[in-house]
Amino acid sequence: MRKFMAAAEVGDEQQLLDPSVNMLCEKSATLLGKDAAMFLPSGIMCNLISILTHCSMGDEVIAADNSHIMMMEAGGLALGQVNRQTIDQPLGIFTADDVEQCVAKRRMGRNSTIPKMLVIENTHNFGGGIAWTMEQLTPVTQYAKSQDMKLHMDGARLLNASVATDISPAHYARDFDSAWFDLSKGLGCPVGAVLTGSNQFIEQAWVWKVRLGGAMRQAGIIASAGLYALEHHVDRLKDDHINAKNLGTALNELQGVSVNLDNLHTNIIIIDISQTHRKPVDICAKLKDNHVRMVALSETEIRAVTHLDVTADECAKAAEIFTSIFKP
Repeated sequence: MRKFMAAAEVGDEQQLLDPSVNMLCEKSATLLGKDAAMFLPSGIMCNLISILTHCSMGDEVIAADNSHIMMMEAGGLALGQVNRQTIDQPLGIFTADDVEQCVAKRRMGRNSTIPKMLVIENTHNFGGGIAWTMEQLTPVTQYAKSQDMKLHMDGARLLNASVATDISPAHYARDFDSAWFDLSKGLGCPVGAVLTGSNQFIEQAWVWKVRLGGAMRQAGIIASAGLYALEHHVDRLKDDHINAKNLGTALNELQGVSVNLDNLHTNIIIIDISQTHRKPVDICAKLKDNHVRMVALSETEIRAVTHLDVTADECAKAAEIFTSIFKP
């Protein structure tokens, strides 16, 4: 990938003259079945620009309570002066009825906020990498469209979802006004994400890209990493899923440790250690001392993520180290 980046043909991205950026955008738009695409430095910027483009001051964004856009983006919604309403579904998979209840709370006349935008996160990070099925997704999107709501897919791990379910990214994104995928997670790029939508949406989004400092110059150096990843790193995502399942299975055998293997769809393992009466932050510190990095997700849970820099053997070794920490 680094050799490919070093040889990238570049130009002025702000003037749409960078051939590597342009090619990445064309490929990404086609991949998600959209008219156009925009290369951005981060997925958080993809989400923020989408909110700022779709919504006006006082409009409301609806999303899962534990979605990334609500929990982990430093309150970026405030920049758009938009309201928020959340759906409490721990796995992040909600129903049309859940959305309808949110709408019913607001459609009470001119004093109410307007539910303007619905966000779907796929896969859902804090749900443990859960991938939506079309049977779950379609009723939700159909209801939202019936209410004239804009649909946005936070697809940071959309390609993980696609590989896990055999649902194409374009099929996933078909009903959405905007959708993006990350280059710097499972695809292994050093930086970047790609936001897609209609020609009109991307044209409007460019204003916010400039305002937020997301317009670049010779960005083909980093965009070319995305081109390489789309060619070489998509199919191998299934290896990460297998490694995650194997690691989760091994940890699930420890007394007092629980991993819900039925919900382990992709590359995120949520490890419940509540029955051990140990603190996740302490366990993660000991793991780090042994060169294993996991994250204390809460007072009871630890999160582990597999990716292209972690081999099957290393996952097995991590399980051994994890086990050794819990030995009397």
